[in-house]
Amino acid sequence: MSGETAANKRIEGAVILRVIAGMAIVMLHTMNISEMIWHDSLSVVQERVSMSAVYSLMWAVPVFIMVSGALLLDPAKEISIKKIYSSYVLRVAAALVFFVFAFRIFDMIMNGEKFSADIIFDAVYKLISNSSWSHLWYLYLLLGLYILLPAYRMIASACDEKTFGYLFICCMIFLSIIPALESTVLPIGFELQIPAIYTLYFFAGYGISSGKLRIPKEWGMLLFVTGFALNLFLMILSWKLPMNGFDGILQSYASPAVIPEALGLFVMIWHCRIPEKAVNVLNIPDAAGFGIYLIHMIPLRFILRYSGLNPYDVGWAAFVFIWAGCYATAVLVTALLRCVPFVRRIL
Repeated sequence: MSGETAANKRIEGAVILRVIAGMAIVMLHTMNISEMIWHDSLSVVQERVSMSAVYSLMWAVPVFIMVSGALLLDPAKEISIKKIYSSYVLRVAAALVFFVFAFRIFDMIMNGEKFSADIIFDAVYKLISNSSWSHLWYLYLLLGLYILLPAYRMIASACDEKTFGYLFICCMIFLSIIPALESTVLPIGFELQIPAIYTLYFFAGYGISSGKLRIPKEWGMLLFVTGFALNLFLMILSWKLPMNGFDGILQSYASPAVIPEALGLFVMIWHCRIPEKAVNVLNIPDAAGFGIYLIHMIPLRFILRYSGLNPYDVGWAAFVFIWAGCYATAVLVTALLRCVPFVRRIL
């Protein structure tokens, strides 16, 4: 296989994964926000079905991070510190500032507040403290990954297959398994001095794409189904046992169930080949992916929080229509905003 063909396969896999993950995130937020707003009026079945959908889609953000790791840690791609700050960091920082203020203005209008200097000060505080709309946490995560990207690239390039596998296993044990045991069984004092699970996903994407982390493609479905089954098992335990620990695991991207789901989906799709026409179609939501993530919460909040619509009264099909409407709206708005030269650089 030529290098050009391999590159094409890799790009196609990234496109498919990002589009699937973007759709999953919109559905996750649709279900999660609905459950939070109408929680007090839900039956046990409605509450459990809603949260089961949320927990079953927790792999979406890890998949995004894995794709970023696969592309940004590739030694064949030249990425200088200057480019990191002038391109990646600047774009995310500009988007963060813009949307923190945009969301604060949206809240001001919807809550009937009058514009004042306090609105500006409040937006600045929310920007610094990461207390704006909850989904913006992902931008702070991206900034952290980009700032450390030069060191991450050195580590990824220097590690042979054996060392890479060793580091992956260590991260899996100390960032996922031990925290899960701590929250449900007993406190464990051993620590690994890497603070977040996102480092594991970032390197896992590169490891799988480069072959340094060898997971056969045939294992992809097995891993995903295993993770899903474990997730279901933990959900049942959370319903049956009076322990908050299981809820903590289910709500975490470090869950031992989420990791195999994300790994399995990535392995299955990364090297997929699809017709050129399909690639052209998927390129539309893929190009708008960053904007979709940022913008979809506006129609979602308007429908679920301000319109008074209770999807549980309408039926489960309402969630599909809300999801599809918000996703399509975000794609359309992003496409229109990307026609503006300055905004295009952000979205």
